Amino acid sequence: PEVTMPMSEMARYAWAVYGSRRKYNQIVTRVHGMKATVNNIYAVGDYFFIDYSLRNRTRIPYDIEEIRVKLTDKKETKATNSQTIELTPIYSLNPVKKFKKNYRNVLVIEKLTFPDEKVLRLEISENQISGRVITLTIEYEDILNADGFDSDILKNSSCYPYYYIYR
Repeated sequence: PEVTMPMSEMARYAWAVYGSRRKYNQIVTRVHGMKATVNNIYAVGDYFFIDYSLRNRTRIPYDIEEIRVKLTDKKETKATNSQTIELTPIYSLNPVKKFKKNYRNVLVIEKLTFPDEKVLRLEISENQISGRVITLTIEYEDILNADGFDSDILKNSSCYPYYYIYR
């Protein structure tokens, strides 16, 4: 199969996104003593890089069971004709499954466009019986305002720990 971006290149871009400053302030969810925010959304080639962070304000560590990316209807009705499309992330920068206070990750998904009646949802669910689930809802307008990313930014990025290996 044709590969548009190798994994090493994807990791370099993900580290550069991880090191960039937060630009999105309106995508925030607070629930169960947790705060989830989308820091940045970048479009690189045929992929979207979604940088998000979680803050746990409880004393109980959060055990991540799974991270799901869904394309769902904006208005959830009780009708049976609502469509939900499950998207599989291609790359995840931080595969940690447990954290106490702070967690940050960059997910890479394939570039997509969708109608204005749909939203992109990031669901992070816990492994416990309580089932704390955090949902970040990303509107289509936020996807359209995603920043482009040049290779020049990679040269200036000091966040990537093994930059000299992949030069």
